[in-house]
Amino acid sequence: MADARSIILHEYPASPYSEKIRLALRLKNLAWSRVEIPVIMPKPDLMPLTGGYRRTPVMQIGADIFCDTAIILRELEARFPIPTLKLPGHEGLAQMVAGWTDGRWFQASVAVIFGEMGDKVPAEFIKDREQMSGQPFNIEAMQAAAPMMRDQWRARLMLLEERLQGGKGAGAGLYLIGTKPGLVDVHAFMNVWWMHQSLPDFLAKCFESADLTKAWFERLREFEGQEPDTITSQEALRVARAAAPRLVAATTRNESQQFAPGEMVAVAPDDYGRVWVEGELVHADSQRVILQRISDEAETLHAHFPRAGYLVRRL
Repeated sequence: MADARSIILHEYPASPYSEKIRLALRLKNLAWSRVEIPVIMPKPDLMPLTGGYRRTPVMQIGADIFCDTAIILRELEARFPIPTLKLPGHEGLAQMVAGWTDGRWFQASVAVIFGEMGDKVPAEFIKDREQMSGQPFNIEAMQAAAPMMRDQWRARLMLLEERLQGGKGAGAGLYLIGTKPGLVDVHAFMNVWWMHQSLPDFLAKCFESADLTKAWFERLREFEGQEPDTITSQEALRVARAAAPRLVAATTRNESQQFAPGEMVAVAPDDYGRVWVEGELVHADSQRVILQRISDEAETLHAHFPRAGYLVRRL
């Protein structure tokens, strides 16, 4: 039974970003519960927790809500430091790699996978993704570009192969940095996993010239963690309602916009899914912003966002 100390991941099985967090949970062997959320809007029981943030996944611990994989991974490391994924050599670099895996490589994955799926993509899904991105989700264009994007996708995979070939000493080539899996591996795993789920024959063809990457991927897939409990979205709301946000110092540090605790602000992603979440500023620094929100369904909540990749403005 989930409680105020439990990790609750709001996700759906096919989500590549959710798999990033699921892998981290396996590597850290943490107990967790899951709420399966809809792939497309509406998400009526998630919105009271996030204030409108709609991207997947969202992590909940009691009345603290963590939006975006960057802040989820940061919080998991802070609360559950053993075993650590922030290994020597991964500091800072992991988030730089995430900018690449979540950006250009993910875009190539979208073009390859949906270009192949073609007419099988439901109209409701297309409409939802167009609303989220603010741009056309043009399947015909993806189909036309698919051969070129397959080349682009493979080229990015081969960068992992080069990195693994560059390892030195005993255990070289096991993981991207050193002999243990860390945050860089977690970020890099996502697109390979998604391609394995969607177009395994294409991935197998790519692996023919990437033996070390194939072994790295299989090594990560073999990690077994704790099986999650599945709870309902209403149960997750009850957990939030019965809990209080974790105490945090009401501070702002070196804010170029001169924010102060207690101000009403809004936060949104800087790329797509730009829904402004409004709340009272509790804490802001170079890596995190925390808003206090009041929800009829869940009462007092703290919504956590990463700073990189998110816009903050006064109301």
